[in-house]
Amino acid sequence: MAFAILAGWLVTGFYSVPQGDRAVLQQFGRAVRIMRPGAHWHWPAPLAGDRVVSIRQIHVVAVGYRPVSKLYEGEPAPAEAAMLTHDQGIVRLQFAVQYRVVDPRRYLFTIDHPRKAIARSAEAVMRQAVADSPANAVFAHDTYPLAAVVKTRLQGLLNRYGAGVHIVAIKIQKAAPPKSVLAAFEKVVRAREDAKRYASQAQAYADSILPKARADGAALIDKAHIYRAHVISKAQARSARFLALAGIYARAPLVTRERLLIDAMEHVYQKARKVMLSDAGRAVVNVPMAAPPPAPVVPPRAPANPGAKR
Repeated sequence: MAFAILAGWLVTGFYSVPQGDRAVLQQFGRAVRIMRPGAHWHWPAPLAGDRVVSIRQIHVVAVGYRPVSKLYEGEPAPAEAAMLTHDQGIVRLQFAVQYRVVDPRRYLFTIDHPRKAIARSAEAVMRQAVADSPANAVFAHDTYPLAAVVKTRLQGLLNRYGAGVHIVAIKIQKAAPPKSVLAAFEKVVRAREDAKRYASQAQAYADSILPKARADGAALIDKAHIYRAHVISKAQARSARFLALAGIYARAPLVTRERLLIDAMEHVYQKARKVMLSDAGRAVVNVPMAAPPPAPVVPPRAPANPGAKR
């Protein structure tokens, strides 16, 4: 009888570890070995025991809400969801932490209640990341940058704790303002969208007129260069002519003076329509007056109808 009881007690020490799992073997309450998949035996309880942990399964911890399905959707938890942004805005944030166990011994025996510890650590890291970010970044449609920052910081924190887990991803489910300021927030969102639209329209208008303005500016600059070259060349020609006349005048002043007078009178007389000469031989220029405007043409009156009564 005693032998049968002993045999039955020893048989209870047989156990198996499924594929993708690991078993932590305990003797007198202390973890001594990690067992791989397969059939094993250890001293029956209470001398020894085993705790099986999946290292292939991705575990999920929800923060800010209570999940009711695999879609991580559920009733919000206000105490966890309410967070303060860098610009003093309030946001209700719901996210899920996906992790995988890489060291079963550390996961089971380094920290108490691993899932709860991971959830509280994720909440603390997320609060810090939200406090460092403006409200626009938290409410943005693309929350990947925020999730990436939280993932890196949370992994470093859990490594310091010796949690024995690897953070797979941070999934931000929802980021919304409190219901009391939801209407004001929607107005801000609409105003921001209007600002983007107006900026886009202004940029399109600028893109449509800037090429023409640049072309007109380049044409004006070319005309200015041409005009400057013309004025400079004309001034240089006049200066060269003046210097040449100055040299000639220095050699023969009387002849040069008479020649210049004749040239000037010839230039003036070419523009006059009538020239009168006095008896003394002096020329008198009769400057023509402006011609009077022509008289208006009056159309002839139509003949009266002979058949009409007077």
